[in-house]
Amino acid sequence: MKTQAFYITFPYFSLEMPLDSAKPENFALLPEQLSGIERDIYTLVLEKWPTSALEIAEHFDEDLSSREARKKASTKYSYYLQKMVEKQLLLSKRVGNALIVWPIPAEKLRTIYAILEGKEAP
Repeated sequence: MKTQAFYITFPYFSLEMPLDSAKPENFALLPEQLSGIERDIYTLVLEKWPTSALEIAEHFDEDLSSREARKKASTKYSYYLQKMVEKQLLLSKRVGNALIVWPIPAEKLRTIYAILEGKEAP
């Protein structure tokens, strides 16, 4: 059975994209090499991006009541986020001391959107 798709035509090539291609389960980006906590963090980033280490800690109900607790939680989740950046699953940017991350597929969709709008790709 062929899935429904839409087509994007450019001057020299065309793309066929399934209608449900933006759904996280279709990105096939939950590699086997991720640990349990990395898989949970990655799934959260796919659902809610861009996000930071403290937002992830808040989602997992970490203690963020004191400055030391926030620093500990930020360090813990920044470690896992950096590992996923090194595995090329996420892109990151530092804003002050915060590490902001978003999934690679989101960047690809943003680039396609920029091309369709006729703007220069980021």
